[in-house]
Amino acid sequence: MNILDRYLIKEYLKAFFIGFFFFSALVVIVRLLDKDIKHFEDGITYLTAVKIILYQAPRRIMEIVPVSGFVAIFFVLGRMVRNNEFVAMKAGGISVYRILTPVIIVTLIICACFAIFYDRFASRAYHEANVLQKKVRLQYGRSLVFKGKGNRIFFSHRINLKDKEIRKLTIWESDEDRQLERSIYAKEATWTPTHWVLTDGHIRHFENEIEVAYETFEEKSIERYEDPTRFIGSDKDPRGMTIKELKEQIAYKKEAGQISRIEQVKLHHKRAYPFAAVVVVMLGAPIALRFGKAGFFAGLVIAFFLVFIYWALSFATLEGLSENGKLHPFLACWGANILYGIVGSILIWRTPR
Repeated sequence: MNILDRYLIKEYLKAFFIGFFFFSALVVIVRLLDKDIKHFEDGITYLTAVKIILYQAPRRIMEIVPVSGFVAIFFVLGRMVRNNEFVAMKAGGISVYRILTPVIIVTLIICACFAIFYDRFASRAYHEANVLQKKVRLQYGRSLVFKGKGNRIFFSHRINLKDKEIRKLTIWESDEDRQLERSIYAKEATWTPTHWVLTDGHIRHFENEIEVAYETFEEKSIERYEDPTRFIGSDKDPRGMTIKELKEQIAYKKEAGQISRIEQVKLHHKRAYPFAAVVVVMLGAPIALRFGKAGFFAGLVIAFFLVFIYWALSFATLEGLSENGKLHPFLACWGANILYGIVGSILIWRTPR
C-alpha cells in the first residue's frame, strides 16, 4: 500500500464514519421526538416505547450506510477536484481505476462487517422490539391451523408452549394423492423430543374418503416430526429472523409443502442490502468527479435522491413483486445492486482517464 492509497483510505473512512454517526444519531433522535411514539398500543409505557425505538434503531441505521458511502466518496473526490489534486494525479499517470480501487475494496470490507451486524444484531434487536410491541405471541395461541410434514394438518384449540400442553388437538393425515387416511382427535396432548403424547381421544380410519374403522384410546403416542413452537413461531416477523433462522424456516416449510416466498425474499434481502453501499459508491465516484465542484450539500441532495430511488426500486417494486410470486427472490433483492453496479461501471468507464 503506497502513500496515495493510505491518503485516500484515511480521508474516505473519516468522511464515511462522520456521516454515518451523524445520520444515525439524527434518525434515532428524530424518531424519539416523533409524535408517533405515543401511538403504540394501549398499555405500552413511554419508557417501553423508547426501548422499542432503540431496538429498532440498528435496523434503521442500516439504511444510512449507502447514504454515508455516497456522501463520503462525493466529499473526498469532490475536494480533490476542487483542489486540483485529481488533475495532478492524472498528470502523474494515475488512472481513475487506480484511484477508486482502494476505496471500493475498503467499502466492500465495511459492507461485509455491516452484513454480519445486520444479521446477528439488527435482526434480533428488531425481534425484541416486536416482542415489546406484543406483535409476537411467544407462549400461547388459540384456534391455530398448521400444515406439518408428511401430509399432516393440525388444528389446536389452545396451545401453551410454556407448559407443553395442547387442548383439543386434531390431526388429519392424507396419502400422496391428498385423500384422507385417518383423523386423530385428543382432548389433551403434550410432546416429547420424538413423539406426540395424546390423551383421551379417538382415531377414525378412511379408505376412498369413506370411514372404515373407529377406535378410542386413553393414551397414545405417535411420531412427532413437527416443532410445536412453529405453530406460534411462524408468526415471527421474517425481518426479525437471522439468516440461519430463515434457512431453517424455508427448509421446514418446503418439507411441509408450505409457501415460503416471503422468507426467501427476506433471506436474499439480508444478503444483498448490506452491499448497497458498494454500488452506490461506484455510482457516486464518477458523479463526484464530474460535479464535485458543486459542493457538499449538492452531494447530499444527490445522495438522498439516488438512495431513495434504490429503496423504491428494491423494496417497493422488486421485492413486492417477488413476495407476490411474480419475480425470483434472488433477482428481486440483487436486482437494484446489479442495475446500480452496471450504471456505475459504465459511468466510471466513460470518465476521462
